[in-house]
Amino acid sequence: MTPFERPDRCCPKCEHKGYLFRARRTVDGKPGEGKSVETKYRCRSCSHEWWERIPVPPAPKQSGEAA
Repeated sequence: MTPFERPDRCCPKCEHKGYLFRARRTVDGKPGEGKSVETKYRCRSCSHEWWERIPVPPAPKQSGEAA
């Protein structure tokens, strides 16, 4: 199992790499795009807040057998 790697993310305003997680929500995308997850971050340096949106990964297919 590989260890968790923190994404290389920075503030879009001041480009500082320190940030705090603030919120996460699932939103419906435009027609044909599907659902997305929006995550809100706050910069530790300048207190700027921003949202990042990524598509929701497809759900894994369930097998008919219970574990």
